Amino acid sequence: MLFAAEAAVSLAAAGLMVLLARGVDVNPLDRIGQISGLAALQLRYALIAAILLVLAVVTARIRWAAHAPLVRRLAAAAAAGLFSGLVAGAVVIALRGTSWGLNAVYGDSGNLIRWTHGLIQTGSFTADYPPGWLHALAWYSQLTDTPPEYSLRILQIVGTALFGPIAYLSWRLMLTPLWALVLGVIPAVALVDPYKPYTNIMLVALIPLLLTLLRRLRRAADTPWRTIVLHGVGIGAALGVVFLIYSGWFVWSAPGVFLAAIVLFPWRTGWRKGLALVAITAAVFVAIAHRHLFGMLRASGSVKDRFFYWDTWVEPTYIAMWRGDLPGANPGPWPPPGELGGVGLFTVLALVGLAAAIAVARTSTVVITLTAVFGGAWLLRFYFGAQMYAADAVQLYPRSTVELFYCLLLLTGFAGYFGLRRVQGITRVRTALASPSLALGVLTALFLFLASSGSSIGDRFMPRTDNSPGSLSLHAQLIELLDGSCPAYAATLGGCFDHDDPRLHELVNELRDRGPKPGELPHPPTGH
Repeated sequence: MLFAAEAAVSLAAAGLMVLLARGVDVNPLDRIGQISGLAALQLRYALIAAILLVLAVVTARIRWAAHAPLVRRLAAAAAAGLFSGLVAGAVVIALRGTSWGLNAVYGDSGNLIRWTHGLIQTGSFTADYPPGWLHALAWYSQLTDTPPEYSLRILQIVGTALFGPIAYLSWRLMLTPLWALVLGVIPAVALVDPYKPYTNIMLVALIPLLLTLLRRLRRAADTPWRTIVLHGVGIGAALGVVFLIYSGWFVWSAPGVFLAAIVLFPWRTGWRKGLALVAITAAVFVAIAHRHLFGMLRASGSVKDRFFYWDTWVEPTYIAMWRGDLPGANPGPWPPPGELGGVGLFTVLALVGLAAAIAVARTSTVVITLTAVFGGAWLLRFYFGAQMYAADAVQLYPRSTVELFYCLLLLTGFAGYFGLRRVQGITRVRTALASPSLALGVLTALFLFLASSGSSIGDRFMPRTDNSPGSLSLHAQLIELLDGSCPAYAATLGGCFDHDDPRLHELVNELRDRGPKPGELPHPPTGH
């Protein structure tokens, strides 16, 4: 019942931020308007966070202490929703005045639009691409009688808003509320992608699902048969849904999960129950995902991905930052020059976290699984990368960056988690960790961190004239709508264009040359 309350609060917080963003009246094609819009979002976020923190402070008093755990629990859930709602709200502002989604009809947006039209017209779709997002887009288009070109905008905003609640609730399967926020949401903030929210959000949901499955497998000998069946059905169904929405992470995770399962399988004490759990989970998974699963396997030897983008030109061991699959603006030397033999300080600290996790909890299911998944994805990365030249195909090899990066962050976080559990035997440490003041301090710091992170990520998607994610919203603002009219604010920059009109690129180049800073849009003298 309380978990349902957490889910409701987290989703409500995300939805509230999106609704509040709709009331922010600024011109997104004016850099000063963008900054004002982000500040307005921060004001709304801060007021909501302040109310939650006041409630947490009040219930920390002895008179109300019985309610304190519930308030902190709901505040943690709300923080997760407020974060992704803040990012989604920034996208609402970036797309204010236009009906297009990010990138209008270009790139992956154009592909999704064309595929959705085909799905609506024929009722079928190629089996080698995950169908979940397309079916959702087609369903929403038919339900609201909205063309897929415009429905995509809504799903991008909704998908972005759901990122925080899904991350938080997925990790609540195995962690307490505050730890689910610290380890479930904080490492995931770098993965938010409003352009294609369904991809990385499935990685954030998949990892705790796999950990839950392997924990159940390790404990199978002591688990009643009825519970084995229920766990197998539930986890298999959840994995099937994740696979149908985005299946790429299963490829990178498979070797590590297979190795971890062999290590954790109860070979001596409960092999029958362990085998039953695996069989039931696999059977339910295949029953749900079989069409796409077999379609993907059939296409694996014939489909060639020849889209060479930014990260395909980067030396293959650099995983400290994922710049996406856009052409990319020129940030100077890339990867950034590392301080220690070409390796940056962030990567060094992440590897220290890996070492610490192994040192304090090498036999735990979490550390075994995450290190195995990291190792398997690391080897697959170089296997596919080594074939790029001969095959002249990318095969999504740079996307392993996201999973490798995420696993390192999780291992670093769990090093602290298990380290604190080790020292809880010391009376003074246990007393300090149980202090309401510590929980309040952590919650306050997390609210501020998520506010800054959400604003930074949202700013990246504000209209810009370089090849950054901001170009996606700029396209949405400068392309003619389906009825031939212009988005509301296009006149600020001289009007709108057909999607294949070369004058669009000329305008973007001109704006880039006279921008106040590289990539940023000017502020008109009148302010409007």
